[in-house]
Amino acid sequence: MDSTFPVPRLRPETSRTDTMFDPKDPIPQHPERMAPGQILATCQRCRATCCTYMALEIDAPTTLGDFENIRWYCAHKNTWVFKEGASWFVAFDTPCEKLQADFTCGIYDQRPQVCRDHKFGECDYFLRGDFDLELRSLEAVDAYLRQRFPSHFRHEKRAARPRRRAPGGEGAAGGE
Repeated sequence: MDSTFPVPRLRPETSRTDTMFDPKDPIPQHPERMAPGQILATCQRCRATCCTYMALEIDAPTTLGDFENIRWYCAHKNTWVFKEGASWFVAFDTPCEKLQADFTCGIYDQRPQVCRDHKFGECDYFLRGDFDLELRSLEAVDAYLRQRFPSHFRHEKRAARPRRRAPGGEGAAGGE
């Protein structure tokens, strides 16, 4: 997790890991330590997670104003933002139209280059969706912002407090 601003996943019921992997399937060892037969068996257990969403890199937000776009993204259904290292991404949960019911590719021999470039071992099956930061709702973004910019939100709280009237001041009995 992001050690500077740790934010727990606020809506675990929508966690991608619930549907991406068979819960009985242990996290496999990294493919560099696997025998070729283990690699094939691991691929065959995959639920094609990488084919169920698209993610585009976005500029890393640095100011409170920069987060307005992230708030906007997360206000949309099936859209979320995550951070891996220094890189930020907006993701859209939308499966590939060529993904088959058995989690295989219906156009494997003609699949797009981005799919061909996807490396085994860098896939979600190994990473298990464990991002440095994951923001899946407007509420999650706002909670993150309160942690990241606490002085801004302390100021808002002070400004929102009702002011107490001094005795004998405006609105007090006989103060007119």
